[in-house]
Amino acid sequence: MNSCVLLLHDVPENTEVGIDMKFWRVGKNFRGIKDIPLGFHFIYFSAVNADCKSGQRTGFVEWFTHPGFVAKRWVAVDEDFVDVPLTPSDVQRLTDNYDEVSLYLGPYPSECRRGWVALTNLVSPASLSRILPECGRVYSCTQFLSEPSSSQQRLALQPAPEVSSKPEDLLPKLQVLPGTEIRFSKIPKNPLFPPNSNPAEVTAHGIDQTYTLDSVLRVIADTATNLGATDVELNQPDSGNSLSLEERELLAELQFSYLLNILYFSFPTSTVHVLDGWYQWRRIVQLLASCEEAIYRRPQLYINLVSVLYHQLCSASKSKEFLEDKTAAVSTAELADLFFSETTGPRTNLAEPAFLPSVLRKLLRNILCTSTLDSKGGLLQSLRERAEGFCHSLEQRFHWGIKPEVLKKEENAVDVLVDDVDWEGDEAPVIVQL
Repeated sequence: MNSCVLLLHDVPENTEVGIDMKFWRVGKNFRGIKDIPLGFHFIYFSAVNADCKSGQRTGFVEWFTHPGFVAKRWVAVDEDFVDVPLTPSDVQRLTDNYDEVSLYLGPYPSECRRGWVALTNLVSPASLSRILPECGRVYSCTQFLSEPSSSQQRLALQPAPEVSSKPEDLLPKLQVLPGTEIRFSKIPKNPLFPPNSNPAEVTAHGIDQTYTLDSVLRVIADTATNLGATDVELNQPDSGNSLSLEERELLAELQFSYLLNILYFSFPTSTVHVLDGWYQWRRIVQLLASCEEAIYRRPQLYINLVSVLYHQLCSASKSKEFLEDKTAAVSTAELADLFFSETTGPRTNLAEPAFLPSVLRKLLRNILCTSTLDSKGGLLQSLRERAEGFCHSLEQRFHWGIKPEVLKKEENAVDVLVDDVDWEGDEAPVIVQL
């Protein structure tokens, strides 16, 4: 046996179970998934009630390092899986009777394998250790602390709360259950600048946010190193060996945040976690697009960034085609289309059309306008060629008007996304006299 088998015992009929880019409603004879390739996989599930209405979606990661069996058992009270240890005799028995066991196993969706690898090739075990919640589960709904109470306490007379003019004061004070938060890296909301910078330097660091990027990468490097990550720990052998540890970890986080979008956003009860994924994806892309000096200093980072964005947007465009195809099978998780859907629930402005074209135009313009003086062994030239190819792909797929010849003429243009400016708060833009 050259692949892996995930045994899932006692799964109720009609439970939604998925792996990577596919999910299904399982039948009464379902016992797990077979033919799983080695490497990183995301398994997610959702219990259903008597009316076959889905509950929250819960996901966990499995990293298969060698062929074999992994067993889990469904616990109805918790609506979750627990690990089932397998003894050598158990493994031998399963191996001897594999032909019979495989009749009750669903095959891994091999047609999704190439796309999954393209979307996750920079994710490593250390990346997951750093980002995943401490509880090991990713929930579609935020898990809140439940304060103990009794009937007597609820019926007891309570003093009337003070009248407040702030509507948020009337809301219950909810606290997130510790250990369930996704541990994304902190991306500063505002550009950073060195201490004692004068107004001109502050402005310069606001336009070219390389200093902010360097600060974020230093923190990521420290965190990853403390978790035992190394510069050679990669998911795939061709996944960017010349990237530094912190650069690879930042792009891995970009990939993981995108996975939350496509695997959770279509789910009816998805809330904070998928929004966290979307906002983190957006913050990382916007930070990288706001750097100029970093392109010259870190060309390999941007070469890999263009590749990551290319595969993500290709996946998103397929999601759009799926949404428009009324005959498509409903078993694909790719219907989670954060980038193009106009009916994304109560927060319909999440994927406003202006963001992606604007930020990609800014990113590609900065790359194409980088000095032609190349002392990086041809990396800058390779980066520009890849950026031009990305421009052509974007124009062919989305018709955003992002063309290399146009961007090169916009060398001195400065983009300010209106929705990223707090026009009324304490940090509203002000005129500084130099």
